[in-house]
Amino acid sequence: MNSASHLRSGVCLIGLLSVMSCAGGPSPVENGSEQSPAYQAEIRRTAFGAPHVKAGDYAGLGFGIGYASAEDNLCELLERMITVNGERARYLGPGVKDANIISDIYHKRLIQTGELETLLTGPENDPDTPSQASRDIGRGYAAGVSRYIRDRAGSELNDPRCKGAPWIREMTETDYWRHVFAGQVLYQPAGVAAAAPPDGPGSQSAALDDPLVETLGLGSNAYGLGREVTRSGRGVLLANPHYPWDGQNRFYRMHMTIPGELNVVGAGLVTNATIGIGHTESIAWTHTVSTARRFGYFELTLDPADPTRHLVDGKSVAMTKMTVTVDVKDASPVERTLYTTEFGPVVETETLPWTKSRAYAISYVPQGVRSPDQYLAIWKSRSVRELRDALGRYQATGFNTTAADAQGEAFFGDMGMIPNVSEELAQKCSASELARKQWAEARIPVLDGSRSECRWTNDADSTAPGVFGSSRTPQLFRSDYVSQSNDSHWLTNPEQPLEGYSPIFGDEQTQRSLRTRLALHQIEDREEGRDGLPGKGFDLRTLQSVIFQNRHLGAEMVRDDLVSLCRSQGGADLARACEALSKWDLRVDADSRGAHLFHLFAEAGGLQFSAPFSVTSPVATPKTLNREDPRVLSALRSALKKLDELEISPEARLGDVQVETRNGERIPIHGGAGPEGVFNVITVESLEPKLGWTSIRHGSSWIMAVEFTPDGPVSEGVLAYSQSTDPTSANYSDQTRLYASKGWDDLRFSEAAIEAGLVSRTVVSEGPEDCAAEGWKRFGRARFAGESECRLVLAKEAPRARP
Repeated sequence: MNSASHLRSGVCLIGLLSVMSCAGGPSPVENGSEQSPAYQAEIRRTAFGAPHVKAGDYAGLGFGIGYASAEDNLCELLERMITVNGERARYLGPGVKDANIISDIYHKRLIQTGELETLLTGPENDPDTPSQASRDIGRGYAAGVSRYIRDRAGSELNDPRCKGAPWIREMTETDYWRHVFAGQVLYQPAGVAAAAPPDGPGSQSAALDDPLVETLGLGSNAYGLGREVTRSGRGVLLANPHYPWDGQNRFYRMHMTIPGELNVVGAGLVTNATIGIGHTESIAWTHTVSTARRFGYFELTLDPADPTRHLVDGKSVAMTKMTVTVDVKDASPVERTLYTTEFGPVVETETLPWTKSRAYAISYVPQGVRSPDQYLAIWKSRSVRELRDALGRYQATGFNTTAADAQGEAFFGDMGMIPNVSEELAQKCSASELARKQWAEARIPVLDGSRSECRWTNDADSTAPGVFGSSRTPQLFRSDYVSQSNDSHWLTNPEQPLEGYSPIFGDEQTQRSLRTRLALHQIEDREEGRDGLPGKGFDLRTLQSVIFQNRHLGAEMVRDDLVSLCRSQGGADLARACEALSKWDLRVDADSRGAHLFHLFAEAGGLQFSAPFSVTSPVATPKTLNREDPRVLSALRSALKKLDELEISPEARLGDVQVETRNGERIPIHGGAGPEGVFNVITVESLEPKLGWTSIRHGSSWIMAVEFTPDGPVSEGVLAYSQSTDPTSANYSDQTRLYASKGWDDLRFSEAAIEAGLVSRTVVSEGPEDCAAEGWKRFGRARFAGESECRLVLAKEAPRARP
């Protein structure tokens, strides 16, 4: 359960760095000097390559995080740079179904709008304008990534995915802010790229509809546990996001410290300079994918004389025209003309066509570049009450937030920017059958753009035009618990349902998922001490045991009836399936036999219930296998047939047929499918004959458990897919093996804990001295005319970097 026992302490790594410090002497970070460098940070690594970055200011902190991140995931960072700069097709080719071209058109448009530059030069103290601290972190992060590239990315870059690639270059501060501005989730990029007036130049086939985020299977679990259900009377938190195991939405473990100013540990998305899920001395928080729609559409009534003009209150208004050109590797450039309205860009998809009379514009919430300051405010909160105020001040979280504090209070809130569309506004302003259907079935507003009365509305406490004020968003404080598993806000705590909100936030009084129901059952069982664990209530160890018990609620509800039905009506051809399921331990542990058979059965539609959902018993219904439904045995036959075709036994161990393959090593992975009622979600892919599923698409990723005690927070975690994406790294699969063994690693929040687990210590810095000996020529993120200009610029940055 604890950290690896082979830790080595006091190791000093010497590299081509300006300043180095080894264990045994004071760090320059603590001592300072008369001529302080522009950036300086100490990077201490503990088990599994976890970086603990300490600096004297925010710029140094960003520098250290950037340097450490580049050491572990340089290819991911640089690929993100070419994405947000609209250069994927230029370096990587058009991509499957022109995916890179579509991405580049989308991002080139963002750049050409000039919106980023407007935000960066906005008035001070405006929530849309980055603070000096967030600017310093971003500036330092770009400098840290760049420093690593200059120091190591030549002969010492080993990652085969980008070694020698022409797109390896230093990161600029602008690159960083373009990344923040673009965001991690794109809505309708293909629809934006494909939109063209009917029968006009550039008209083409409509793009496929982009799926909503939740249909991709992404999600999370979160427990915020208050004093009534914890053993200490203080807060306990579980973070369990179910995010991709590959790509830009991977998490990265890190610890950020400015002595006397900041101490926060946890994880952030791999290309970010912030900890998005973590804890401080006083609070712990996490996020889950929200059901709230953070976008909407406006239906445009077009001018009969010109399909690039639309009517507003009877007046014809011209769309804004923009030409975007994308370079394509080994091919001619692609040029597209895009059209934008006051609502946002025009989109064209199969569902939202651009005809001679109608078109559709997509509106995004105006989150801009608030995210870094949102997290700075979270880190400085001392209670969940202050956390709530921080969320309300910026409204810049794209997710639900669940938190617990040292005083034993728990909190849930979906307090990001949500289009201010009430049921009444949607009913009044859904002008077409398509619009009414989108609202009724998907809760997506498609409002009449021809009437000014149909704009998104404002509240007194809205922090941006057209969004709900924070006081009108779903939120809940409890002294027992809050729980979130990607259903709406409604049943966050069954004792206090959240009701009366606009449907745009999520549905209410409707059936909950099996995973949500299991999450609530697990809390209730722990409260009553009926889950097989010692005692009652939560602490760090019982919380960890609960998630890794690997219960399967769907199977608990129907397995016995299914076996009975199978034996009485299944016939000889299903005998092996009946036997395998009867022996199954109803878990999704690596040693569980028969779990994979049930998974294929559920996937084939066999999980059918006879007792329907009841709003008066939402945690217990629906229930009971529908023995009369022919789909039940049909699905079991389908599952067994598929296993036979694959030459996989229905009684195989789950860990033998559900693995993550790393450098040829098959690592057995426990966990299972969320829709079936598994809390510890693992979503598999690449089903191969005799081998089973050989890769994990997404699921449990950054798993963190935090308990507040009289002596401060105690926290452990595991990054299921490991810290580095570089297959040559020692930290490419070590935490994956830790996850496979149900292990946890101490997050080492205190200085003493870091030093006790020290594996390496590196001090990195950059300053005017790096300009000497023609060093000025080596800077890629900033071009200098000579040594004197280089020294002048870096000397000016040094005072700015101080708190």
